[in-house]
Amino acid sequence: MAEAIVSVTVQKLGQLLLEEPLFLFGIGDQVKQLQDELKRLNCFLKDADEKQHESERVRNWVAGIREASYDAEDILEAFFLKAESRKQKGMKRVLRRLACILNEAVSLHSVGSEIREITSRLSKIAASMLDFGIKESMGREGLSLSDSLREQRQSFPYVVEHNLVGLEQSLEKLVNDLVSGGEKLRVTSICGMGGLGKTTLAKQIFHHHKVRRHFDRFAWVYVSQDCRRRHVWQEIFLNRSYKDENQRILSLRDEQLGEELHRFLKRNKCLIVLDDIWGKDAWDCLKHVFPHETGSEISLTTRNKEVALYADPRGVLHEPQLLTCEESWELLEKISLSGRENIEPMLVKKMEEIGKQIVVRCGGLPLAITVLGGLLATKSTWNEWQRVCENIKSYVSNGGSSNGSKNMLVADVLCLSYEYLPPHLKQCFLYFAHYPEDYEVHVGTLVSYWIAEGMVMPVKHTEAGTTVEDVGQDYLEELVKRSMVMKAKQESFVQVIDSRDQDEAEAFISLSTNTSRRISVQLHGGAEEHHIKSLSQVSFRKMKLLRVLDLEGAQIEGGKLPDDVGDLIHLRNLSVRLTNVKERTSSIGNLKLMFTLDLFVKGQLYIPNVLWKLHRLRHLCMPSDLDPKTKLDLSTLRNLQQLWDFPVGKCNPRDFLAMTSLRRLSINLSSQNTDFVVVSSLSKVLKRLRGLTINVPCEPMLPPVDVTQLLSAFTNLCELELFLKLEKLPGEQSFSSDLGALRLWQCGLVDDPFMVLEKLPNLKILQLFEGSFVGSKLCCSKNGFPQLHSLTLSQLENLEEWTVEDGAMMRLVTVELKCCNKLKSVPEGTRFLKNLQEVEIGNMTKAFKDKLISGGEDFYKVQHVPCVVFENCEL
Repeated sequence: MAEAIVSVTVQKLGQLLLEEPLFLFGIGDQVKQLQDELKRLNCFLKDADEKQHESERVRNWVAGIREASYDAEDILEAFFLKAESRKQKGMKRVLRRLACILNEAVSLHSVGSEIREITSRLSKIAASMLDFGIKESMGREGLSLSDSLREQRQSFPYVVEHNLVGLEQSLEKLVNDLVSGGEKLRVTSICGMGGLGKTTLAKQIFHHHKVRRHFDRFAWVYVSQDCRRRHVWQEIFLNRSYKDENQRILSLRDEQLGEELHRFLKRNKCLIVLDDIWGKDAWDCLKHVFPHETGSEISLTTRNKEVALYADPRGVLHEPQLLTCEESWELLEKISLSGRENIEPMLVKKMEEIGKQIVVRCGGLPLAITVLGGLLATKSTWNEWQRVCENIKSYVSNGGSSNGSKNMLVADVLCLSYEYLPPHLKQCFLYFAHYPEDYEVHVGTLVSYWIAEGMVMPVKHTEAGTTVEDVGQDYLEELVKRSMVMKAKQESFVQVIDSRDQDEAEAFISLSTNTSRRISVQLHGGAEEHHIKSLSQVSFRKMKLLRVLDLEGAQIEGGKLPDDVGDLIHLRNLSVRLTNVKERTSSIGNLKLMFTLDLFVKGQLYIPNVLWKLHRLRHLCMPSDLDPKTKLDLSTLRNLQQLWDFPVGKCNPRDFLAMTSLRRLSINLSSQNTDFVVVSSLSKVLKRLRGLTINVPCEPMLPPVDVTQLLSAFTNLCELELFLKLEKLPGEQSFSSDLGALRLWQCGLVDDPFMVLEKLPNLKILQLFEGSFVGSKLCCSKNGFPQLHSLTLSQLENLEEWTVEDGAMMRLVTVELKCCNKLKSVPEGTRFLKNLQEVEIGNMTKAFKDKLISGGEDFYKVQHVPCVVFENCEL
C-alpha cells in the first residue's frame, strides 16, 4: 500500500516541477531533493509491504514513509492555494502586489523549511534500515506473506473435492466442449474471484471419465503469481514421463526442453491444466511450446478475465457464478450434517434454521461455506451453531477456528489478489472501504472520488480526447476483470465511523480532532432517521486534510452547513445530495481544488454567486428547485465534464461557450422555442457532448414542443433522455447514428414510437416510462431494433396490445414490464427471442402472472428464458 502512495506522490512532485516552476521558484531544489529521496525509498517498499505481516519494525518503517509522503502533498498543496489566490493582474493592483512580496518570501521560506524537515525525516527513516536491522528483516530468509499464501494455495490433482454443488451443468458442458475439439490447439479458461471453486471444477474435468478416455496423457501444473517457465515445462514433462527419464529431463537446457515438449505435444493428445495463472506475461513465456496443429488441449484457471481472453480470444471462457441460497444450503448441509444420524430430528431442524441464516451471510461464496461447514461439522449443540452464526465474520477470517489456524483463510485467498495489484490500483481498491457491507456503489461517483483524491493520474501516450474520467473507468474495468471484491480496512487508509457501533454525537464530535484524509460516516436506517444534530459542533477548521465530504441523505439540523466548511481547502468532493440543506454558505468559494460538487437537495436551495471561483470543477449537479433570488455565473468553469440540471432561468446559456470539455449535460428549459434555438446553436461548441437530458415542465396548459432541430444539431450523442411533452417523435434521421441509450418520460406520444425507434442502428437500451406513450398498440417489425439488448415498458396505462414479429430484436437480453395493467400477455413473438435471458414482471395483475408461470396458457412463450421474475403481481 505504501508503495502505491509513494509512487503517486513522486509522480505529482514531478508534474509540479515541470508545470509550475514559477510557483516553486526558491524551493524547487528542496522539492527535487524530496522527490529523489522518495524514489530511493520506493525501491525497497514492494519488499517491505510484503514483509509487514512478520515484523513490527518493518510495519512502523513503512507507516513512517507513508505519512511523510502524505505530509509533503498537503504542504505543497496548501502553498499553491495561497500563491494562486495572491496572483493579481492589472496596474491598479501593483501597490497591493508589492505589499504582498514580503509575505510571499516568508511563506516560501516556511514551506522550504517544512519540505527540508520532511526530507530529513525520510533520510532518518532510510538510515534506520541499517541501524534497526530493518533491511535484514526484509532480506531474511523466509516466506513473504504472498509466498506463504501461495504455498498454502498450491493445488494437487489427486486431492479431489466430493461435495459438488452448483457445478454439475457447467461440468458436463465443459467436458463436452473439451472432448469435441478439433486438430487445432484451444484454450478452455475458468475465470473468477478467489474462493469461487475454479480449481475444484478444473479437477472434476481433469478426472472425468470422458476426458480420461479422450486424451492419452495428462499434466497438472500449479503456476501461481511466481510463474517460472522452466519449472512449468519440467512439470508438464515429468507428469507424462517414466521415472528413469526424470534425471535426463531435469538436465536439459531451456531450448532443448522447449523443443522436446513441443514435439511431444504435437504427436500426442494431451490435456494440460495450468492452475492459477495470473498475468498475460506468464502466458507469453509459456505459450511457445504449445503447437497450433495438435490434438492437445490447454485448460487454465485464473482470477483475471483479461488473461483468459488474451490466451485464446476464440477459446472457451467459463465464469462460475456465486451459489444461490438453495445451493449454498445444500453445500453446507452436505459438509456439516452428512453422516450424523445420531442427532435428534428436532435438533436437526433447529440447526437447519441457523444454517440457512449462515449461508445468506456467506454471499454464495463456496470457500466461505466450506470453511464454516467444516467448523459446524465439529459442533453438536444448538448453542454452538448459534455462536458460529453470531460470530461469522471472525470464523471465516480465521479459517474456521476462534483463534486462527494454519488452514487457508478466506481473507488470505482474497489477499493474494490484492498483493498482485499494480500500485495505482491498490489505492483505488482500498477506497471500497468507504462503503458499508453489500452497498451498491455508483460507478460515476466512485470514479469521481478517485479523481478527487489524486489517485487517477493522466496517462501519457493515450488517445486524443481521453480524460481522467476515462482513465478512472479503465481502472475500474481492470479491477472487475481481476475479480476483486474484498479486503480494505486492514490498511491505515480510511476511518470508518459506523452509527451502529457508537453514539452519533460521539461519532461526529470525534471528527473535530481527526487527522484522517478520508472519513466514511455510515448512517443506517431510512434517510428521515439521519438527523445530524451534532454537525454544528464539528470544527471543520481542524479537519483541513479532508479530501471528500459526502453527506448524502443526512438531515442536518437547521438545514445549513457550518460556515467553516470553507476551511477544508484540500476538499475535492462535496455532496449534500438528498439532504435538507436550504442555503449554501458563500465560503464554498474558497474550495479552489473542488472537482465534484453535488447540490441535488430535497427542497429549494439558495446558492450565492461563488461557483465561478471553482475553476477546477469537473462535475456539477445543481438542485432541481433553485431559490428565485439565485443568479449564477458559470462562464469560468472550463473544465466541466458533467453538468446536471442546468437552470436556464437562473444561468445564462451563453456560459456554455466556455464549457468545451462538457460530455454530459442535463438542462431544464421552458417550453419557449427561443430556449431550444439557443441550446441548438451551442452544438458547434459542445462537440464532445455524448449524453443529453432535456427537462421541460409538463403542465396541462403548456403546448407540446418540437425537438427536431435540437436533436439534429447534436450529431454525436450516445445517450438521450427526454422529460417533456412532444408534438410527435422526430424521424429517425434526426437522431444521432451513435445513439445507444434512449429514455422517454411524459412525452404523451399517441403514434407507435417503435415505427421510428426500431430503425436506429445502434440503439441498445430503450426505456419508455410513465406517460411516454399513451396509445394502445406497439409493434416490433421484422429486422427492427437490430442491436437492442434491454427494453423497459413501465406505467404505460393505455397499452393493450404488443406484437413482436419473427426476426425483430434478435439480440434482446432483458425485458422489464411494469404497471401496464391493460396488457393481456407478453407477445406471441417472445418465443422467437432466442438470446433473451431475463424477463422481469412487476406490479401486473395476478391473471397476467398465472398465464406465464409453469402450466399457464402462455408459459410456452417464455419457457426458453432462464430467468422469469415476478414482483407484486398478486392483485
